[in-house]
Amino acid sequence: MSTPPSEPGTLFVPGRPTSGPKEFYVTDSSGNVQRAVSVAPAETADTAAASAATRTDPGFFRNLVKGLNPLRQQTRTAAAMSGLGVAALALDVAATLNLGNPFLFYDRRELWKEMGGRLESGRSDIWFSYFQDVSPNWKGHAADLLGRRVRFNTTVLYEKLHGVTGEMSSAMHSQFKEVLEYDLSVFGLYAATAPILRTLAAMSAHPAGRVALISQVGVFASALGNLVKQFADIYMASEGDLNKAEQKLNDLRAAFFQGGDPARGRRDLTLTPDVADRAHVLDYWQPASKDHQ
Repeated sequence: MSTPPSEPGTLFVPGRPTSGPKEFYVTDSSGNVQRAVSVAPAETADTAAASAATRTDPGFFRNLVKGLNPLRQQTRTAAAMSGLGVAALALDVAATLNLGNPFLFYDRRELWKEMGGRLESGRSDIWFSYFQDVSPNWKGHAADLLGRRVRFNTTVLYEKLHGVTGEMSSAMHSQFKEVLEYDLSVFGLYAATAPILRTLAAMSAHPAGRVALISQVGVFASALGNLVKQFADIYMASEGDLNKAEQKLNDLRAAFFQGGDPARGRRDLTLTPDVADRAHVLDYWQPASKDHQ
């Protein structure tokens, strides 16, 4: 009940909108208060995003780009001197344009993980509250309705939602790992190649030095091509992960919307309001036997 024992009781029906924190008084079948439970309003997506904002970007990506820019300039200059500048420049742009900030995927991984934890906590709260507070003390049509709702509706929907958070957290972790490895591969290639090309560019006036420069720029361009292919593989792997998550979202739409189509409206996921009607209380709620107290 959502009112103190000294006042007329008001039943809180799951699914009905409420505002502000609530305090509920759990009674046994004789009306004796067993405990009071404070329930805060559900956390919204904006609130969850605000709580996640406490994670700060360590600046890895900014420092990587800052260190990469002078190395790129050295390799681009050497590539232009070799005569292979156009091809090498195109691959340089393609490889470095695909750099990403791995923190963005780390942050989303943590956000989905936190959402999954809150969902599981909410599911457990509902499950244990019913079997600790309702089932031992009440019987009748309303108690049966609530039991079926908890077992076959609420729990199933929570499990589907939790499955999506798990899929998305795993997908974001995979992207975090792949993007980080790609960034380090690009930086490592430029860091290893720039000093060599700089030295060969200084020797390019000599025919042997120019041949060596052209050969090294060719090797560098080939390595850039491999990086571009590596990014394409990362992209396709990400598409596969998101496709799996989309399939789970389709299952959720089927569970929440009529015919799985949001345009057809939501399914009725609430209990009938009659269970809270004072005129029909005895029709729906009967105290359990004393043996259950």
